[in-house]
Amino acid sequence: MYSFLLLSFCSLLISVPASAQWTRSSNESQEETARIRNFLQRVANESGAPGVSAAVMIQGRMAFSGGVGFADLDNQVRQTGKTVHNIGSISKAVAVLAIMQLEEQGLLRLDDEIQKYLPYFPRKEKPITIRHILTHTSGIRHYNQRDSEDQGVKRMRHYEDFEEATKLFRDDPLLFMPGDYYNYSSFSSNLMHGIVEKVSGMPFEAYLKKNIWEPAGMLATSFDVPSRIVAHRGKGYVRDEKGVLINAPYEDVSYKYAGGGIVSTPEDMLYLVKALNKGHLLRNSTLDKLYFKHFNIREKQWGAKKTDNPPPVWQGLIWQIGNDVKDRTWYGHSGTVKGTRSYLLNFPDDGVIIALQANIGSIPIDEYAHSLAQMVLAEVSPKKLK
Repeated sequence: MYSFLLLSFCSLLISVPASAQWTRSSNESQEETARIRNFLQRVANESGAPGVSAAVMIQGRMAFSGGVGFADLDNQVRQTGKTVHNIGSISKAVAVLAIMQLEEQGLLRLDDEIQKYLPYFPRKEKPITIRHILTHTSGIRHYNQRDSEDQGVKRMRHYEDFEEATKLFRDDPLLFMPGDYYNYSSFSSNLMHGIVEKVSGMPFEAYLKKNIWEPAGMLATSFDVPSRIVAHRGKGYVRDEKGVLINAPYEDVSYKYAGGGIVSTPEDMLYLVKALNKGHLLRNSTLDKLYFKHFNIREKQWGAKKTDNPPPVWQGLIWQIGNDVKDRTWYGHSGTVKGTRSYLLNFPDDGVIIALQANIGSIPIDEYAHSLAQMVLAEVSPKKLK
């Protein structure tokens, strides 16, 4: 489906120098807004999502922020670019910036064993390093059926202490020796929480707020704490066994703030990437480490079957890296949790950033986000540059 969606825009794609300034007339702006809004409506129609929202930034300017449908069906609240949803695993792409800030300051090394900072984590057959958890090569498992036993009570309780939350998985055997394979693991990513707290001496949320969210201007971003009153918080939805739309099951994500426990908006996600691209959060030399291509995920996947030459997706430090049909480099990450799906996509060389959210648990969000990016990239043409 991804290839099909991209091909429909291929004839329009035009590459733009990163230094160019993008401008458009009032009529062009209105036309582009209408096209994006129509695209979001198509996503909602095809996926059955009650609400879909997006924000688009071009050359540092907010070119679009809006949504279609409802963020909250019970109260008929509209979905907008300011709607707050849990961004799922995009939380990992935020948390890793804290790790890299500390690495930049010389307070940790990526090849340090995790026990240096998490002494309560049992040693395994082979050392696990920070780099292993940032590339999903630690061998630590992802979620499994046992995590949902007893009606998912393990995910319903609140964890005040991060060390206690690691008891959910830390004593389990590794799937493979660290470094041998790739296997996506939210549990391993959760360990960033404990490492940041140990090294910085600050509560994890306080560190993110002071060093990432506030410097980037992300004023609507925080931890997903059920008891908090959060302005413009939307709801997530799933379908039951009969296909009927229902509220997503309750989950307290305090066991995985770093892995999938941050709430944010499409607009705030763009502010994050803008600050990152401008060097406000990390130095360029540190960005090179963040985006270093460690391996093609599809070739290193644990237990994966060989397929016929799929487009490569490279593993950086948490962030994934690829090239579109015009060979433009993108960096991105998806998120899925509690009946919502999100995607954050960055084309730094072309000055385009995309954030997309939908409040339905099953939707090919990555395909839609890449298609939206192609629409936007097609609009950033030489005739609109000055």
